[in-house]
Amino acid sequence: MMNQLACGHAAPLAGQWCAHLVEDEDAGYHVRFTGQGVHHDLLCEDCARVALPGQEFRSICAACQHVRLGRTSALMGIIGRPGVRTRATALHFEHREHSLPALAGQTLRGLIALGTEPRSQWLAVNEQGELLRLDLEEGSLTHTGVVGTGTLDLSAELVLHVSPCGRYVAVVNSRGAKGLVMELASGKVTMPLDRGSYHEKRCEFPVAFFRDGTRTLLAHATAWNRLDVSDPATGELLTPRESTRRGKPGEPRTQHELDYFHCGLTVSPDGNWLVDDGWVWHPVGILTAFSLRRWVHENVWESEDGPSLKQLRECSYHWDGPLCFVGPRTLAVWGFGGDVDTLLDAAMLFDVETGKLVRWFPGPRGAFRCDGNLLLVSAKDTGTTVWDVETGERLLQDSTVVPTAWHPAARRFLTVLPDGLLRESSLSGAAW
Repeated sequence: MMNQLACGHAAPLAGQWCAHLVEDEDAGYHVRFTGQGVHHDLLCEDCARVALPGQEFRSICAACQHVRLGRTSALMGIIGRPGVRTRATALHFEHREHSLPALAGQTLRGLIALGTEPRSQWLAVNEQGELLRLDLEEGSLTHTGVVGTGTLDLSAELVLHVSPCGRYVAVVNSRGAKGLVMELASGKVTMPLDRGSYHEKRCEFPVAFFRDGTRTLLAHATAWNRLDVSDPATGELLTPRESTRRGKPGEPRTQHELDYFHCGLTVSPDGNWLVDDGWVWHPVGILTAFSLRRWVHENVWESEDGPSLKQLRECSYHWDGPLCFVGPRTLAVWGFGGDVDTLLDAAMLFDVETGKLVRWFPGPRGAFRCDGNLLLVSAKDTGTTVWDVETGERLLQDSTVVPTAWHPAARRFLTVLPDGLLRESSLSGAAW
């Protein structure tokens, strides 16, 4: 029979806490890595100052350990560093280069995968605002429209978002106030985007397409503290509600009003959940998630304070960091810790429905992408690393792969090289 642990659960041992943390569930804590892999103890502020022999420890189960670690607002410090696990595999990248002379001399302001089929098609926008469809299976480049200079600043960073159905593209200035939605087949602008000009340069433009049954819909910011859903075909607003702005400065907040800056949006693979990587003053990044289905069909206020809204983590001075879904409900988020100055390279895995930390593993640093059970992480100085999501082991590191974009359906990276050259990189070999 399994013995009951100090947390009150008869479960496998995950770690130890000082006795004071067991007695006070609201106390701040320090994480102390023991030097044995990722094994760590949790200590209160007083115990973190004394030598090991002066502390009393209690054994804790994994569920309680993860609940405490998930409360990053109470994390006061990190002592030591975890060990990164590796596993030898036959994984490697295979490359194929393409020459598109029409791209020579052009600067691409944005690049994104196009389509949900495993065909190497991409959509790009150049410095003149021209939308370019790249089909690397055929080796072709097609002009599909022009985004123009009336709405967008073409000299600043542009970000493309393509709808799952492949019919629409949203083009926004990453740190700007405006954008637009265009129908790719006709090149027609179907709706403008405007999130207002209040601290917009501090975070990503919030916009994301998703599927609701047979419909393609668009979630987007219409103010710094408001999200809406619109029909991208017509621009029709689907989440109308009265303004919640307070009347005069100093007055208490009205019902549903948020003091929250909406930032980068990410939709779950099944289209059920929306993740918002926003922030509040002082500033603190607060990563949240809520149900798209409830928002569209049941509660127009779901994005403000609906019952499905969950706070995943808090982190001082950090938001719009690397993240991606690695399952229908599981979100991988970069960074172990509660403050931007002390974050450790790691992947934190959260359940967006419950808001709880499921598990974590150290090592990943860079842009996150998912390929089945693999987490692909790319950074300019380290190239691309491949991680086993279940075990947390690093399976491959290739410093030569520094990609521009990722195509999840075709399962390949694309790197833009000089003189109209493009290089595809695909994983090959066994991971076991």
